[in-house]
Amino acid sequence: MKKIDTILQIRLGDEFFGIDSDNSNQILRVPVITSIPLANQWLKGIIVLNGKIVPVLDLKDILGIGSVDVSKQESRVITINFDGDEIAILVDEVIDAFAFKDSNFEEMISEDSFIVGFYKQNDFLIQLIEPQNVINSEMIENFSPIEVERLSDKEKDAENRADADTKRYLFFKSKNEYFAVDIELVAELIFVPNEITPIVGGDSSNLGAITLREEVIDVFDFNLLFGFDSVDLKNDKSRILILKDEDKKIALCVEYVEEIKDILVNDIESLNNSIGEEKIESLYKDSKNIVSIVSNLYLRNLIDKFCVTTTKDEEVQKREKGSENMRELVVFAIDKEEFAFDIEGVQEIITYQEVTPLPDSDEYIEGVINLRGAIIPVVNLPKKLDFDSKIEDKSKIVVCMIEEEKVGFLVDDVNDIMFIEDKFVALSKKLDSLVKSTISLEDGKRVILELRLGKIISVEDLLSLKEQ
Repeated sequence: MKKIDTILQIRLGDEFFGIDSDNSNQILRVPVITSIPLANQWLKGIIVLNGKIVPVLDLKDILGIGSVDVSKQESRVITINFDGDEIAILVDEVIDAFAFKDSNFEEMISEDSFIVGFYKQNDFLIQLIEPQNVINSEMIENFSPIEVERLSDKEKDAENRADADTKRYLFFKSKNEYFAVDIELVAELIFVPNEITPIVGGDSSNLGAITLREEVIDVFDFNLLFGFDSVDLKNDKSRILILKDEDKKIALCVEYVEEIKDILVNDIESLNNSIGEEKIESLYKDSKNIVSIVSNLYLRNLIDKFCVTTTKDEEVQKREKGSENMRELVVFAIDKEEFAFDIEGVQEIITYQEVTPLPDSDEYIEGVINLRGAIIPVVNLPKKLDFDSKIEDKSKIVVCMIEEEKVGFLVDDVNDIMFIEDKFVALSKKLDSLVKSTISLEDGKRVILELRLGKIISVEDLLSLKEQ
């Protein structure tokens, strides 16, 4: 055993343990921990420290003596180095650090034991832990920075869709009326930021400006543009649509985003506007509602008229030209956590609809739905990931493709459709893990876990469901 100079004494339950202080980097109060679904019990989740994703292990769970209560004031996180990575361990309390004396130590001869010896201190024994034995490469999900290739642009994606007679729209609601915009004009869908900078003397519908990745974008109230009372910015259902035409952008604030879905062109009723600049260009009727489709020409004119032209520094311009290191994700909520799918695997997002149960299926299989003549199985993702499941008005079904099979994933809500720079992404080193990557935003205050579709449910399982 290597020479020890100082022991860091910790408490786990009613027992006392020690760690070679050379192994520890930081001792911190317990920050917000983002849980990893379906992980081993002792892997409590991940935290963001100094811009890095750090797995958090519960040392009590590993040793089989309970679990750390992170709500207690004295509980702590200790970060240590392991094979070039930083790992955090949870303990009930850090007592103190003291100089190591060889005469007080009795070594245990074992290469792989968690406990490597006993140290006598003030008439009681401290069990000395070897972190390298506690934490090994088979026990944790490691994360490392990644770079990703640029996604193909939306126009090419649209050309490659199998259903050439459909168009994709984003549906939203204002004052109990339904609207839709062509998804080709929607660059992103984001939360309403806390700060919108007012613009003096602007259009009455202009709420001000926001800064998104160092770009200034004017924000307009959709309700005011269309003659309704203004959108409640404090409502947690309100969203901002970033509209883009070529290199110009504006933002629309809307009350409530319903879904994203493909609709048959034949089901769209054109209004045959003679002037061509009216706000509504066509109508779509489903089984429940009449949806007004906002004119592309009107939106493009709006973008062209109100796009803010800013002088950007050389670094920003360089990054925008090199935007191949961006990925587009659909971000959704389950309980209090946020997860994401790569948008290339997402076909559409629909509001929850009645599901027909399948007998003798797994508990997480909600059933099947009929989506424009196609029977699609629906996975209750909260149940699959071991969360409590509840169906509410904001519940959504995210329809995805796994290889050549369609499947719907029931989620609590869809929060964002957003572009993420690779510098905010850390990729799991294990290619067969459920968590594909971890996204850290807002200085680590917002953590999103990107999931691998094929690891939630396999193609073989989908085919067997179709045979029932």
